[in-house]
Amino acid sequence: MKYIIKHIASIGIAIALSAGVSAQTTLNSSYFMKKMTMRNQLNPAFKTENNYIGIPALNNFYIGVNSNLGMGTFLYPRDNSLVTFLHESVPANEFLGKLSANNTIELDLGIDLISFGFWAWGGQNTFNLALKSNTGAYLPREIFEFLKTGQEATGVTRYDMSNITATTSNYLELALGHARDITDKLSAGAKIKVLIGAAHAEARIDRMDISMSQNEWTIKQAGHLQATSLLELTTDPETGEVTGYDFGNHFGVAGFGLGFDLGATYEIIDNLTLSAALTDIGFMRWNNLTRAETDPDKGFIYTGFDNIGAEDDENGENPFDQKADQLGDDLKALTKFYQSDTRSVANSLRTTLRIGAEYGILDDAISFGLLSTTRFGGYRTYAEGMAAVNFRPLSGLHLTINGSVSNTGSSVGAILNLCTPGFNFFLGTDYFATQYSKQFIPINHARANFSFGFNITFGKKHEI
Repeated sequence: MKYIIKHIASIGIAIALSAGVSAQTTLNSSYFMKKMTMRNQLNPAFKTENNYIGIPALNNFYIGVNSNLGMGTFLYPRDNSLVTFLHESVPANEFLGKLSANNTIELDLGIDLISFGFWAWGGQNTFNLALKSNTGAYLPREIFEFLKTGQEATGVTRYDMSNITATTSNYLELALGHARDITDKLSAGAKIKVLIGAAHAEARIDRMDISMSQNEWTIKQAGHLQATSLLELTTDPETGEVTGYDFGNHFGVAGFGLGFDLGATYEIIDNLTLSAALTDIGFMRWNNLTRAETDPDKGFIYTGFDNIGAEDDENGENPFDQKADQLGDDLKALTKFYQSDTRSVANSLRTTLRIGAEYGILDDAISFGLLSTTRFGGYRTYAEGMAAVNFRPLSGLHLTINGSVSNTGSSVGAILNLCTPGFNFFLGTDYFATQYSKQFIPINHARANFSFGFNITFGKKHEI
């Protein structure tokens, strides 16, 4: 059987290696694109000139991965072949030196199913129904040190690991918004969001203490596993210990939530505009989660390890997916979950603060923008600074090029917006990885995203 620790560690690593696709479902690059219909999702005070209606499921598609890990963290060239970080030719300090104290792998997917906007009641009103999925693994440096260095030849080796987490949340979001001018300089907007939960799961090891000697390992732990009915646990009938799990077919409403977006823009002087927004202020309540817990008062002794993981063979051959399975088989004995009860849990949304400034020249044909993005919710604070140059050579053609720096790495991006009368099409990315493998996998940091959308525009042109 495959315990959840395998999926926290080995599958989490595999995500970082295989992702070719941040906690968002709209490109930050679009923040300064004045005619792009979907940028109101970044700041609800933003308006567009015309009414619009999206092509269902094609009006805004987003997929992205945000990580401070990459393929180059785990695979190393040796004698014209690739070996994993466990190979004896890879020094521990070379591998561990690439890791942060907290290592993050996040995948986000957003698909707008229905969206439209229209001018009425003194401003622009928006409606949006979207499917959103956020999945992440959060891995402390100590778990990789444990995998690489293992047990010392003599004496007792100790590891203290905490806050190992894997989680996924999937839900429908219904958003209603209104934006209007307060004065000729000040605009404001707000959205209310109703959330309908589809599936959620979380596995978390709050603490794991391992004491390793030549004869036995003593393991103490505290953590939990909880999931909606989509995940079915199997247990030992005598002890209640979780012995496996499977994905069932119990689809349905798994929870409800409520969120708000607030935003404003203010033109300080001619051509210089400041803006700010708080998005996803609120909560999601997941109902009737099946829960399993470790016994924090009871450690256990394990004597079955000869080593932890196996190195690559003498030819340097050991595909990483096979290595992930092997690591999982070795790691599975480190946790013991016991099914406890069902309960409801409320989680805060991943609230994000954006503060922007834009200065236009040449009658706004070119502008320069600065954007600060800080996400407070979730398991790790995310902060990014972006500088953008926005070109508007034609009324129907806009282009933004940007560079960004964050606590998961730096990158460049670009977005193109065709906004001629009758339709609005955009295509772009916030993060171009600078180095790729032959399989188009980011080598250094697995940090990339992609978005596109097609909307029909119509009606009277309004001043924005």
